[in-house]
Amino acid sequence: MLLPVAFTAAQISDKILKIDVEAYRTGEQMGIKVELANATAIDRIEFLYRSFGESEFRRIEMQLLGNIASGSIPANHLVPPFLEYYLTMYLRNGAPEETYPAENPREHPLKIDLQGAGVRSDDAIIVLSPEEKESVTPDDLVISFSLLNADSSVDRTNVKTYLDGADISSSAVISDNLVVVSPPGGLAGGRHTVRVELFDRAGNSTHSASWGFSLKGMDFTEPIQTPSGWLTTSSLQAETRNEDIAGSTAPYNRLSVSAGGTYNAFRINGLLHVTNEETDRRQPQNRFYIGGESPWLRLAYGDHYPVFQELIMTGRRVRGFNGNLTLGFFNLDVSAGDVLRRIESDTVNTFPTDSLAAEQSRDSLSAYGPYGQNRWARLRYGTFSRDLLIVRPIFGKREGAHFGFTYLKSKDDIGSVAYGRKPEENLVLGSDLSLPFDHRNVEITAQAAFSATNKDITEGTFSDERIDSLYADYNQSTRDNIRRVKDNFSRFITINENLVPLNFKNTPTLAYEGALALNYFNNYFKFTYLRHGNNFESFGQSFVRTDIVGFNIADRLRLVNNQLSLSAGLERLQDNTAETKPATTTSTTGSVSASWFSRTDFPNVTLAYLRAANSNDYSSTDSVLFASYLVDDRINRVLVQVGKEFLLGPRHNAMFSVSTSSRDDGRPRWAKDIAHTNFDTRNTTVALNDAITLSIPLELFFSVATSSTSFHLSQSTDTTVAYTTLYGSAQYKAVGNKLILNGSVSPTLGDIRRTLIDARAQYYFVPNLSLMGQLSLYFNKVGSNDVIWSLILRVDV
Repeated sequence: MLLPVAFTAAQISDKILKIDVEAYRTGEQMGIKVELANATAIDRIEFLYRSFGESEFRRIEMQLLGNIASGSIPANHLVPPFLEYYLTMYLRNGAPEETYPAENPREHPLKIDLQGAGVRSDDAIIVLSPEEKESVTPDDLVISFSLLNADSSVDRTNVKTYLDGADISSSAVISDNLVVVSPPGGLAGGRHTVRVELFDRAGNSTHSASWGFSLKGMDFTEPIQTPSGWLTTSSLQAETRNEDIAGSTAPYNRLSVSAGGTYNAFRINGLLHVTNEETDRRQPQNRFYIGGESPWLRLAYGDHYPVFQELIMTGRRVRGFNGNLTLGFFNLDVSAGDVLRRIESDTVNTFPTDSLAAEQSRDSLSAYGPYGQNRWARLRYGTFSRDLLIVRPIFGKREGAHFGFTYLKSKDDIGSVAYGRKPEENLVLGSDLSLPFDHRNVEITAQAAFSATNKDITEGTFSDERIDSLYADYNQSTRDNIRRVKDNFSRFITINENLVPLNFKNTPTLAYEGALALNYFNNYFKFTYLRHGNNFESFGQSFVRTDIVGFNIADRLRLVNNQLSLSAGLERLQDNTAETKPATTTSTTGSVSASWFSRTDFPNVTLAYLRAANSNDYSSTDSVLFASYLVDDRINRVLVQVGKEFLLGPRHNAMFSVSTSSRDDGRPRWAKDIAHTNFDTRNTTVALNDAITLSIPLELFFSVATSSTSFHLSQSTDTTVAYTTLYGSAQYKAVGNKLILNGSVSPTLGDIRRTLIDARAQYYFVPNLSLMGQLSLYFNKVGSNDVIWSLILRVDV
C-alpha cells in the first residue's frame, strides 16, 4: 500500500508532482515512488536519506520509467521515529542540478514517519518458523510464533493468521504464548507470505507482523500434479502525454507490456517498456526484461537492478544476465552486462586548421579532431561503454546466518567511441558476514571490501622499460617489486602509473563496517563501527561515503505497554583517513526522541531534537588558508508532531507539526569575509493536514503549510523566503465504482506565487480494461503557465 508523504504539499517544484511511500513494516524494505511533472528535462534522479541519529545522507539512484521514478530503502536503514530525505535531480543539456525541497535540503529535509499510530509491526510477535525468507520442504513446513513480548492488553484468544491472504486461523493451536498453525495441504512450491494480526479485548487491531518464505518444490522423481496447468497474467499500458513547460512543448508516447506465468513451483515473467524518449544521445530509456525461476534457480536477461554486498553493488542498473542459485547451504548470485552504453562524441563547431592553437587555448578541456580538408572540429567527449561482472558465492542462508564473498570487475571499452575522456577500470574484492542468534534478538554483521581503480587505461599495462623510465629515481629493488606486482596482477586489472592505490600506506582503498544489534526487554540497541578509505571506489556502488572513520550508536526503548517509545542516537565521524589533509574534521551528532501512542482519546505525540557539530583544529598564520580550511558550525533541529484519528461527523485523521532548524557558522567574522561565505541559516515549517473519510464513496484531504527560510545570499545580504501552501483534494467513486474522479487545487502565497489545479478521471469499461485522463495546470506569477495532459489505456489479463 502506498501512502502520500506528509507535508509534500508544502514544497514547491515544477518537476515533482507527488511522492508516495509504502507503509512501514519492521524488517521489510520500503518502496518509494515519485511522480514527475517535467520528466523529459530529467536525466537521472537520486533519493538521499539518513536514518535517525545519523549526520550523513545515503544515496540511491531511482529507476526512471516514464514520469515515475521508483526505488526502495533497505530495511536495516529504517530506524524509528522517522527517516529524513530529499531528492536531487540531474537535468539534461548540462543544466545545474536541482533539489527537492529547493531551499536548504540538507539542514531541513523532508521526513517519513516510521512509527505512526494504528497497526504496528513490532516485536510483540516473535517469528519462530519458518524464518524470514527461509526455504523449507513441504514435510518440514509448520508456522509458529511466540507472543512472549505481547503485553496483557492483547487478546490471545483472537489471533488472526493469514497465508497468502487466506485466513487459516481455524488451524491454530494456542498454548500460553506459543501459537502453532498447520498450513493447508497441497500448497504449491515457491514464495509465500504469512501475516499475523493481534487485537485487544475491544477488538481493535494493535500489532501485526508479516514475513515471507519459500516452499521447495516436490522431488523431480515424482510426477508433478497440475490440475489447473499454467496460471498466466499480463497487462498492457499505453500512454500519450504532452507537457508544455516554460513555453517548451514536449510530446511523448509510451507503451508498457508485462506478462507472467506460474506452473506449480516454476515462474516466468517479462517486461517491455518503449518510449519516444529513446535516443542514442542518452543512456537507455527503453527497458526490457525476461526471467524464469524455480525454487532453486532463477535466470533472467535484460534491465535489472541487482543488490549484492552493500559496499560493492546496490541497485545499479545493469543490462545483461542475472542469475541466482539456491542450494541450501550454498548459494550463488551472478550479474553481468553493461552499466553504461556508448554515446559517441559530438561536434560542437568547426574551424580552419590554422585556428587550432587559438581554439585549444580558449578551451583546453574539449577534444579536437580533423574535420575534412584543412579544418578541425571541437568535440564534446563521448561516453565509453562500460561492462560489469559481479559474482557472489554465499555459504549459509542469504537472509540468515551466512558468510559471503564478492568479486566485481568493470572496464571501459576503449574502442567504443572515437573521442572520450580517460577510460577506466575497476576491481573490487569483498566479503560479508551475518550471525543472527536467539531468533535474531542478537545479530552480528560485518562487511569489508578492497578496491583497485585504474584512472586511465589508454596505454594499457606498462612495460619493464616504461617502469624504468617512470621510476628512474627509485632504486633497483623498488623497480623490481613494481615489476613483480605487474606480472602477478595484470591478469586482473591494467597495471600502470594511473592505478589507485599506488601504495598501501593507511590502506586508502579499504572499506569495512561491523555492527552488533541486541533486542531484549523491549529495547533495541545497535552499535556500528565503520571505516571507509579516502580512495575506495566501486563502479557498482556510486554512493558510498569515503574518507570517514567512526561509530554510531542507536537505542530504542518501548515502555507502558508499547505506548511510550524513547529513542536516542550518537554518531561520531572523522575524515582525513589517509592523513593527507591539513586538518581532521570531526562530526558529532546527538539525537533524542519521545513518542506517545495513546489508546484513549489523547492524541499521539512525537518530540525530537537533534544537535550536530562539525569542527577541526586547523590553525595557520596565513589568514587566507585559515579562512579556507577552518570548520566550525553547529546545527540544531526540533520537531513536534501531534496526530489524532477521531470521529466528528465523518472519520478524520489529522496531524499538526512544527519543525525548526538552525545552522550557526562559528567562524570569526573576518574569516567569513575572506572566504566570502556565511553558512548561518534558519528554517521553520508549520503544517496541518486532515484526511477525511465519509460514508459515501468520497475521500477528502486538506492541508495548510507555511515555510520560512533565512540565509545569506552574500556576505552582506540576508535573504528570507517565506510562503504558504494550501492544498485540497477529493476522490469520488461513481457508476458502481466504475468511474473514479480525482481533483485537487493548491495555491501558494507569499514570496512564491503559483496555483496548481489537477484533475483525473479513470473509467473501467470492464474490471480489467480502463482509460484514464489527466490534466494538470500550473498558473505561475512569474513566467509562462504550464500545461500537462495525458491519456492512459490499461488492459490486465
